Amino acid sequence: MHLNVENSAALDRLMARLRRLQNPDATPLMQTWMRYIIEDNKRGVLAGLDKDGNPLAPVTYRPEDKLKPAKLTREQKLGVTRGKTGRFGGHGPLASGLHNNLTSAEYRQLGGPPLAPRGAFSRVVTNLKTEFDHPSPDRWMAYGWWDQVVANDGTTKFLKYHFYGIGQKRRDLTGVRPEGVKKARAAAIAWMRDMVRSGGV
Repeated sequence: MHLNVENSAALDRLMARLRRLQNPDATPLMQTWMRYIIEDNKRGVLAGLDKDGNPLAPVTYRPEDKLKPAKLTREQKLGVTRGKTGRFGGHGPLASGLHNNLTSAEYRQLGGPPLAPRGAFSRVVTNLKTEFDHPSPDRWMAYGWWDQVVANDGTTKFLKYHFYGIGQKRRDLTGVRPEGVKKARAAAIAWMRDMVRSGGV
């Protein structure tokens, strides 16, 4: 997932002034963007929205009793008893199941949004990691990826089948939603203004 800043006449002028500075450090901006990626992903997943802010295709086969979805057990939450978000669960045997996978019976009983049967305790929320890179003097980028989200065999990374609609309906989470992009753009403009005013110091 990448956050890109839109262009405008005023923004172009600001960016031109920024380019005249010697190696401005965008690390603080990247840290903000990484936080936005995490926040936007969680908010969008729990709202059942794809990367463009559109509703994900509904899941029709769970829970089996749609009026009474099962409550998460402590094991399904990886032992978390307080808080609104779960913890990272990847490779290996865990209380929630091998490689943090639910059984088919468990999956059918839970009432979370598409791709997130456990809600905030699902791997599309808990296993998202972020990083940033500075590949060239005038380019910085923040991005995210889902780490160790695998099937029971421990090797199959199955999220791509959902994201690209391979053999099923497409439910793509690989991007920052429009509201997140607006926040990222505002943060970038504020950072650029600060850099220009301070001379990059």
